[in-house]
Amino acid sequence: MQACVKIDDTIPGVEEGLNAGMWTIALAVSGNEVGMALDEWNALPAAAQQAKRERAYARMRQCGAHYVVDTIADVMPCIDAIQARIRRGETP
Repeated sequence: MQACVKIDDTIPGVEEGLNAGMWTIALAVSGNEVGMALDEWNALPAAAQQAKRERAYARMRQCGAHYVVDTIADVMPCIDAIQARIRRGETP
């Protein structure tokens, strides 16, 4: 399990991965924490987007996620970082 990655957009999902001994990546903007469809998100003013993003990131970090990103499109750098950490002998 220490080489597995749980990607989730909910706090319970991140906690599930942590409890299983996995690396976790939380999706802050595109998921349940923001809770908006893409067209709704895009219609928000930049300041409102940033406020929602900051709140979602804070909540996901608070629950213990190893990495927090906006969307699934932002995951690959985290996977690369996790692979490097595993090569160094780190575990989640």
